[in-house]
Amino acid sequence: MAESSPQSTFLAKRGASIDIDGVFNVRSFGGYPSSLRPNCFTRDSFIYRSGHLKDITSRGTIQIRDLGISMVIDLTNSGETKALFTGTSSLSQCRVLNLPLVKHGFTVQQLADKYKRYLEEGEKAIAEGYLKLLIEGHQVVRDILFLIRDNPDDVFLVHCAMGKDRTGVVFAVLLSLAGVSDDAIADEYSRSELALEAALPKIAAAIKKAIPTVTDVEALKRARVVIQTRKEAMLLMLQLMVERFGGMVQYLKNCCGVSEEDIELIQALLTFTAKDTD
Repeated sequence: MAESSPQSTFLAKRGASIDIDGVFNVRSFGGYPSSLRPNCFTRDSFIYRSGHLKDITSRGTIQIRDLGISMVIDLTNSGETKALFTGTSSLSQCRVLNLPLVKHGFTVQQLADKYKRYLEEGEKAIAEGYLKLLIEGHQVVRDILFLIRDNPDDVFLVHCAMGKDRTGVVFAVLLSLAGVSDDAIADEYSRSELALEAALPKIAAAIKKAIPTVTDVEALKRARVVIQTRKEAMLLMLQLMVERFGGMVQYLKNCCGVSEEDIELIQALLTFTAKDTD
């Protein structure tokens, strides 16, 4: 039997879905082909993404430990997830950093209205909203990159409330910096919709609680709008990034203040070169 090539080996692992009990929308950063060097891939067992950790179980905390996760980056505002989800998380084995990508808070009504507008206006509104997130949150993006630069032996988990929008754009930055194609980045982003199916009842319940006048059917309909992640929206955001800044690297240099030297160092940490097999 012929041995598998490094290409097929790592493609099989790219963006693997991860089981952490009580946590949804968990995926790995590793295994994506990179254009930075021949036989280059994004680093496995280094960065993960997820939704909130409020409902993590004791089994889930053990799984966090077994994955080696040592640093959690929370992109939500303090107390924000209480608007949608109940419960508390205990991750005493991890360093937890709160780095809100959006400074202002929100209500469930505002959240529902935002996604309703996205549905009505289409991918362009979503893409523009994502670009605005990265521009207004440029300091947080810079902080995350420098955490990776300064802590290369840590294993990171990046999350927001649903692990969809803010986590999605931060992952897009990291994947793009690592030389991953726009199409693969957009495909990775789009996987959140299926991953969030299990959370629909909780999201619908939160909408119903915040807006008592809506019916159960309408609440579920709005919840389905909330979890949508269309590949076209991320592709358009990446295109807008090129139009506005000239590309992701230029955004990091000119908007976030990351030097060329740091960019190259972080790229090296985000990727590795697979050895050829005979």
